[in-house]
Amino acid sequence: MSDARPQLSAAEAETFHYLEVLKYTGRAGAERVDPWDPKADGFMSGNDKVRADYTVAKEGGGYSSVQMAVSQAVRDAGAGKTGDRVYIAVRPGIYDETVIVPRLIVGDRSVAITLFGTGNAPQETVIRATIDQGMSGPDFLATFGTAVDDYAPEIAEIYHANAALDRLSTENACVLRVENDGFQAKNLSVRNAYNCDRADKNAKCEDGKGGPKNAAGQFAKGWHQAVATLVHNADRVHFDHVRFSSFQDTLYFKGRVPGMTVRSYYSNCHVEGDIDFIFGRSTAYFEACEIRSLGSRVDHTYVVAPSTNMHTRYGIVFNDCDFTHDDSEAALAGTFSLGRQWFQTVRASPYGIPNIEGYRTRLAETSEFDHPPEGTISLDVLEAVGKCVILNSRIGKHINQQAPWDDWSGGRRNADGEFVPGEWNTRYRPVQYTSADFFRYLGDWLKGEGLALHEPHPAEPWLAEFDNRQA
Repeated sequence: MSDARPQLSAAEAETFHYLEVLKYTGRAGAERVDPWDPKADGFMSGNDKVRADYTVAKEGGGYSSVQMAVSQAVRDAGAGKTGDRVYIAVRPGIYDETVIVPRLIVGDRSVAITLFGTGNAPQETVIRATIDQGMSGPDFLATFGTAVDDYAPEIAEIYHANAALDRLSTENACVLRVENDGFQAKNLSVRNAYNCDRADKNAKCEDGKGGPKNAAGQFAKGWHQAVATLVHNADRVHFDHVRFSSFQDTLYFKGRVPGMTVRSYYSNCHVEGDIDFIFGRSTAYFEACEIRSLGSRVDHTYVVAPSTNMHTRYGIVFNDCDFTHDDSEAALAGTFSLGRQWFQTVRASPYGIPNIEGYRTRLAETSEFDHPPEGTISLDVLEAVGKCVILNSRIGKHINQQAPWDDWSGGRRNADGEFVPGEWNTRYRPVQYTSADFFRYLGDWLKGEGLALHEPHPAEPWLAEFDNRQA
């Protein structure tokens, strides 16, 4: 692991302007230019007012549920009763529910949906649910699907698919699920209230390990993945003045097809969590946002966990953002990480020096370690290297100043930057600041597998900073 904090030159930083980052979409390595300027939208920029097509309110509105309003909008759009964009106003209050906003294609046109809070601040309008990766499908349906038969078919289908699962996956365990191209949200909060109330052998919070429970039945320590918002294969998604709250895996963006780039933009937002709380494969741009690390229940946090395909031009980009913390004892120790590159679904790693006799990783269609000491890794997993650049931002003292990036399933650095190695395991991958690191670590292995990947010259930055300062 390098001790360096890689820095971009001014010329390199210019290539991460939001208009440049957000103009590419499509399959990795064959992306097409499709210019998008989210700031040009009059309503989202605060220059224009709009008339709501639907209104949600705890009392006195057309709908008492955000999901029911979205469902009606979907039905009306399918019947040709709407234009190309639908506006749903949500009055102040706490709405305890999950919300799915589906992809909406009517004939040859796409219909986009905008949700906006009508209060004076995002904190006044909250979509909230307690949902986690450990929840069973039947429990999900009993908790969130009581009105599922009244939903539009596009929405009901997703609820029923979740209900059929033995256990929710990370992407299913979300409060707000966005599949709608062109979706917008403004002036509201999305909060996953889960901490750790579902104890099992995988939760790290069984009785006796997580400490006493609080009034909500939650342990003080321990976790499952609990997503606040999932952007699932939706392109040109814009959040402005939105607060995203959870602990592990707060904000997740992905394409339905591996290696497919879709774009989301976050302006003036607040995102908080502890473990990998901003993560995913697609291109995401954060501008003038607060990114808050929570140390209340863990001793180490990771802000980002990108799994960007190596052929995708841009991963996660932050510009003019504030990286803050919760003043917890763990945060004040100064050893938290900006992130680690998510080695998504890896089972057998070709990196490092194995401690298993006869260990070998082969390239195959799937990633498995079913017959040790031999395992396999797919090209999709191998190429999901993770990219993140932070520009013109203020980074608090909670982040390890000497070495802010960590290995995946490896060791850690202390506050002095000294590397404390962990025991090698089959999911290990060292931090890779540039494309040159990838080929340096795996050059011989790639040749042995007969895999000829193009090595860029000069090397491409995968993790880098520009003109940041310590807050």
